[in-house]
Amino acid sequence: MNLIILIAGGIFFGYALIYKPEIIAVLLFTLVIGEINIFNLRPIITLALFGRIMLDKATMARYPSFLSIPNVKLLVVFLIYGLFVSFSQDLLNYDLFKGDLDTVMLTFCMYHYFFKHQNPAQLKAALIISGIICFADLAYTYIAFGSFPIHRIYYLFGGNAETLSEESLDAMANWNYFGEICGMCFVYVLVDYIKNRHSNKYMVWLLPVMLIGVVMSTSRSAILALLLITLMVVLKGINYRDQKKRLAKIGAFGAGAAFAAFLMMATVGKLVNLDSKFIDDITDRLTQEPIAMVQKALGQSYNINNLGSMDWREESAENAYKAFINLPFREQFFGIGIHGFEVRNIGHGYNAHNALLLLLIENGIMGSCLYFLIVLGTMIQSIIKKNFSPSLYVVAFILIYGIAQNREWTGWTAFLFIFCIVAEMQLINYKRREELYTLSLQKAALKQKNSR
Repeated sequence: MNLIILIAGGIFFGYALIYKPEIIAVLLFTLVIGEINIFNLRPIITLALFGRIMLDKATMARYPSFLSIPNVKLLVVFLIYGLFVSFSQDLLNYDLFKGDLDTVMLTFCMYHYFFKHQNPAQLKAALIISGIICFADLAYTYIAFGSFPIHRIYYLFGGNAETLSEESLDAMANWNYFGEICGMCFVYVLVDYIKNRHSNKYMVWLLPVMLIGVVMSTSRSAILALLLITLMVVLKGINYRDQKKRLAKIGAFGAGAAFAAFLMMATVGKLVNLDSKFIDDITDRLTQEPIAMVQKALGQSYNINNLGSMDWREESAENAYKAFINLPFREQFFGIGIHGFEVRNIGHGYNAHNALLLLLIENGIMGSCLYFLIVLGTMIQSIIKKNFSPSLYVVAFILIYGIAQNREWTGWTAFLFIFCIVAEMQLINYKRREELYTLSLQKAALKQKNSR
């Protein structure tokens, strides 16, 4: 069966790569965002698409050179810096180098197709498909297994479902991630629907599906980020009449979706015979743990048993903070290298669960400044130019979500959307230069006409 899938897929892939490379771009971005690597084909697809773009000289001649963009130069410096620091700590390996090379190629592929169509259609489609896949994985896990960890549907096609242990599946499929992707999809569709008059009106039906996916993931980070970004979108949208109408349309719809999401979580156990303890654990993660965390932060009385994972997450972040403070100044400034946190066992078996501290520890103050120069610089430029695009809100979502996570800030998905904003800025500047050039020609023609 797998052989037949490979042959059929290979034929389709070859045809699409030659005649419809946009399809391959959507496929590649979906594999990246959805963390899918069936038969380890993702690197091959990346190289194939990159090579195909190199043959598209006509399109490449129409847009600004990718490597000439200051933000791209900063990205290359940031990646090379990380490699040098890792080399100094004996942590450099082929996977790190390949990962950085993939980052550059992926962002270039996104940039190329953005300019070719003057919109992020391929990236948008990939995010929506990834959101649907993650929702399907969550539903499959709930219905077929009735407990975490997440069991991904694509394992069935990759031949891994029976051979992987539960611990391996747990390590490979962190259910918070599924909440992140569903939340990103929710944010993108919401902003696109409100701001884009030509947006497909049927896309709004994805909002309740993605919201349910976020709730099913039980990711408090994703829920918090979703609430904050939605609030930002609403506060920004009420200042514009056309956006206010769209907000009103989806307001009641969203309230109904939220009610449906929590109702489903409360009744799904009876429908599919889930383990009652599994449902109780989910309910506690979504209600008791956040309440206990707030009570603790306010100095009020709380039940320590209700803290659950929040207790060891706080301990992990505290360990990471102490580790950074106790590092020699040289390592504080330059960092200890990528994956140095795990190699030195700084978290005593746990990850940092704090993206900022992990960035500081592994990339140092120097590397962190480079990173924020890229990310915050890009976002500030976008805001100054009043480019409040869906990608801008998605990046904001990733930053908020990643605060209590690990390497989400420096992952491929984050850089895809960061450099989608960069492409949007370049397109705005490109169109402005064209307008000025056209205006100057018109003025010159008028001046020549008057001089006769």
